[in-house]
Amino acid sequence: MATFGPQRRRELQKVVQDLVGAELDGHLPPLKEREDLDFKEEAGRRVRGQLEPGQSQNQEAATKLADEVACLANTRGGGVLILGVEDGTGRILGTALDREWLRQAIHRAVDVAPYIEAHRVAGQRILAIYVAESPTVVEDTSDRIRWRVGDRCVPVDRSEWWIHRQEALNVDVMAAESSASPAAITPGAWKLLTAQLSPEGEPLDERQTLQRIGVLRGEHLSIAGELLLTPAGRVLVELTLLDIQGGQVTNRMQPAADESLLEQLERVQAALDIANDHVTLERGFTHRSVRRVPRSAAREAILNGLIHRDWGSPEPTQVRWFDVDSILEVRSPGAFTGGVTSENILAERHARYPALADAFRALGMVEKEGLGVDRMFQAMIVLGHRVPSIVETAGPHVEATLVGGEPVRGVVEFVDAVRPVERQRDPRLALILDHLFHHAFIDVPTAARILHRDRQGAEVALRIATQTSVKGEALVVPYEDVWVLSPAARGLIAHLEAADPLRQFFRYGSTDPQDLHRIVDEWFTTHSTMRTRDLAQLGGVSRNTAQKALNELEGLTVEKFGSGRATAYRRMPADQAA
Repeated sequence: MATFGPQRRRELQKVVQDLVGAELDGHLPPLKEREDLDFKEEAGRRVRGQLEPGQSQNQEAATKLADEVACLANTRGGGVLILGVEDGTGRILGTALDREWLRQAIHRAVDVAPYIEAHRVAGQRILAIYVAESPTVVEDTSDRIRWRVGDRCVPVDRSEWWIHRQEALNVDVMAAESSASPAAITPGAWKLLTAQLSPEGEPLDERQTLQRIGVLRGEHLSIAGELLLTPAGRVLVELTLLDIQGGQVTNRMQPAADESLLEQLERVQAALDIANDHVTLERGFTHRSVRRVPRSAAREAILNGLIHRDWGSPEPTQVRWFDVDSILEVRSPGAFTGGVTSENILAERHARYPALADAFRALGMVEKEGLGVDRMFQAMIVLGHRVPSIVETAGPHVEATLVGGEPVRGVVEFVDAVRPVERQRDPRLALILDHLFHHAFIDVPTAARILHRDRQGAEVALRIATQTSVKGEALVVPYEDVWVLSPAARGLIAHLEAADPLRQFFRYGSTDPQDLHRIVDEWFTTHSTMRTRDLAQLGGVSRNTAQKALNELEGLTVEKFGSGRATAYRRMPADQAA
């Protein structure tokens, strides 16, 4: 028996299918004592012994089920709850609970999101709630730790749980041996393997090739190899084309279910390449053709949505392309894992399935050492696009959003002027520049936040920026305790203000009072006082213009103190500001 992963899910689904198929006179066959299967009647429906009509939402039932889900998640191999069946008798009672509502209610209660399937049996609707084994302790709604022993949940000491789980925690399900032999590899998958590993078309030795990518276990494939190279039996990734967000579907591309993951990925990528067409960037007598969303960034987003997704869920990874707005969305099942969040995704590296991630690396399809996300950010920024968004959403799912379109010519020209040339490909520099295209200054805490690094890592990145040049001068220079674009750099991007009114490139490089007031507001988020020369330096304006802008704010949001050369301004207390 597999203990977790896709193979374990298939085993449990087979158990449920056999039970459903054995229904007789409104009853499922009586259960033999086992840890991974239980019948549950929907709580809260019996009133004075009478079974009341079911509802789509039932919080009492969701709470009780959440406790049972937590218990199964703590049990080796997880299991399945069949809701809508009387325990002990197997009598089918049915349930009207909405699947998605129940899934999210359980997730909110115990931080486990089970997969739920509905079945129609003897005229009644029942739910099969599949629970994967958890790699960490799961407490129920009463803060208890329980696991299954035989046919019931019993308390377990936290230390005992970890002792029993220590060996299992070191196992990567994708590294385990599957029941599939190399003979099950599809011709299409082998063709893609050959193209990836032998571009010259040289014949490949099957066994050596499978060993090279790390998916051979004796005479069988690993679970990762089975997933990558053999018929999937279902759609693993699909592409939907829409005109705008919330608009009309213009096309949908679903690969054949009998294709492997490699083949399905290739078909989706090919279809996306057609939709994500090229635009021409003219520079004098030269023309540069680029896609609306860089292909490398789009491919990295899709690969991340496959490699790091929860393969215990049968839901496909969904790729959406919004044509009018040049937006790519990749939505994959499963939450962030290993401490990764939206705020540290550029720094934290964690593979849910290390063996699968390693197979993709061996194929040369993803970056080593987890640098792919960094490259995705860099590829978008250097064309003037927004920084990608990667967030966890309800379900749970992870959604990556890349907003492309026409490149911003001024940004491209600016990046082309960066020296040494190697720094044009540095994701750290790209993120610092993106910030300074929209803000007058950057400090160490801000750099640490946008780079997802600690203070030391932020200081290193800022040092790199000061040692980089444009037009023979420093790219970034220090000012007091912050860093700003040098005069040479400002001169290169001065015309960017009109490039994209929504994104407000270089809005601080003007004498407009509102732009200067924004600099003042931003400065006071990290500083207690501001002098006239501070605003003059940050805004690139004369001292007289800076003085006028500060005087306009005096009595409204700032107050003046000191005199002569010691004159400065500070933010007024909130209860005194006009």
